Amino acid sequence: MLLATVLALSLSAGASCVEILSLSDLHGRIDALPGIGGAIAPVRARGPALLLDAGDSAQGTLQASLSRGDAVVAGLISLGVNAAALGNHDLDFGQEAARRRIAAAPYPTLAANLRDARTGQMPAWPGLAPSRLFRLPGGPVVGVFGLATPSTPKQTMPANAAGLRFGKLEPEAERQARDLRARGAEIVVGLVHAGGSCREAASPDDLSSCDPKAELFRLARALPPGLVDALVGGHTHGLLSHRVNGVALVQGAPHGASVGWVTLCRGEPAGFHLAIRPGDGAGGDAFADPKVTAAIAPWMAQTEAELRRPVGVHLDRPLGRSRDRVSPLGAAAAQAARSAMGAEFGLVNAGALRTSLPAGDLRYGQLYEAMPFDDGLAVIRMTGADLLAALRALSGFRHEAPQVAGLLFDGEAARTCAGVPLDPGKTYTVAMNEFLAVGGDGLRRVLARLPPGALTVRGDLRLRDATLAWLRTSSPAARARPCP
Repeated sequence: MLLATVLALSLSAGASCVEILSLSDLHGRIDALPGIGGAIAPVRARGPALLLDAGDSAQGTLQASLSRGDAVVAGLISLGVNAAALGNHDLDFGQEAARRRIAAAPYPTLAANLRDARTGQMPAWPGLAPSRLFRLPGGPVVGVFGLATPSTPKQTMPANAAGLRFGKLEPEAERQARDLRARGAEIVVGLVHAGGSCREAASPDDLSSCDPKAELFRLARALPPGLVDALVGGHTHGLLSHRVNGVALVQGAPHGASVGWVTLCRGEPAGFHLAIRPGDGAGGDAFADPKVTAAIAPWMAQTEAELRRPVGVHLDRPLGRSRDRVSPLGAAAAQAARSAMGAEFGLVNAGALRTSLPAGDLRYGQLYEAMPFDDGLAVIRMTGADLLAALRALSGFRHEAPQVAGLLFDGEAARTCAGVPLDPGKTYTVAMNEFLAVGGDGLRRVLARLPPGALTVRGDLRLRDATLAWLRTSSPAARARPCP
């Protein structure tokens, strides 16, 4: 069914068109790549095509972490990726590991707004470039430039982005697009680790369900008409198949759940398609790409036993995650941090938790994918006024709910589980994951004003390990609430 549909959907025949396929926020799910290879094969068979990765591919699973992202690069090479953007989590193993991965890939990593903070120039990393021209056999000349979200230093550990600066998207996009046009690009695509979110994608021109303030939407509106044909997005884990200011916006689902797809033809409106889901039709297991399967097989074998290892915890019900409220998993993680550090309150950012924990006997692989970051723990002595400021800053940074334990926060005011408002002048102890304690997700300004000695970091004690220890001893009723 999918194959017949794909072959029938061509908007224009001939050398004037290119199929743009996109991955977004793979987060180490290399097991999805063989199915993706099978699903996109019919599209590639139509004619000229580019497969672009919008970043955050290198981190998120045990296979990715144990190889420091090498397993992901091996999978993307076998899949035939043509170019990648630099995501904030692609720096999670440090700059040296990122440089090595970028240099090892045959495809370029594009990050036009990345600068060395000392020299003001793009870092001289082999394989890193601002843009690339693709002269496709039988197709148009396609120029692709890459950008990373300016908030990158706030969304990885500060040491990972030390000495790097990420400039504004809008001026760099226009500069790169004009340069590509001058070099002969007939079609220009921006590959951007910044995105958007829409609840509906039935009509590309219906933006009523979209967040107009999202980075990719702001970028599209700022571009001169006709300069850029499409923006391939990521970072927000949302689906996009929309048109803004004449620019096609496309973004696939995270974790390899779907591949974004748009057809671009010279002098014609973009042809939008539903995202390709590897589990449907030609993307099923029977049609998995054997080349990709073989490429990832050694990495999958190395971790199979560890992924399946029981950890001695049975969950009567799932511990779900959420970004817009305190979730059962968030409450459990915050309670675990609080218990491990002997603090009055616990605090974890929603972004530290990447997927829910299912009901049943918990396996290490499930715990790891829920908490893939090697985040240590910290305890901070801070006044009620500073704690409230930190909660407000955290909720305002990405409009996500702080995951808390021992207190309640409604977005504006905070009180203890006994219902007592925080005393602005009283000093409390607050346990949190290390990423927050060093200023991540918008907390840097609040924490910078604390007195010396207020912070104690335990880099040897991981949030993931503390959560496991706490789950082993806690009651089912205590696991899902900030105030058990």
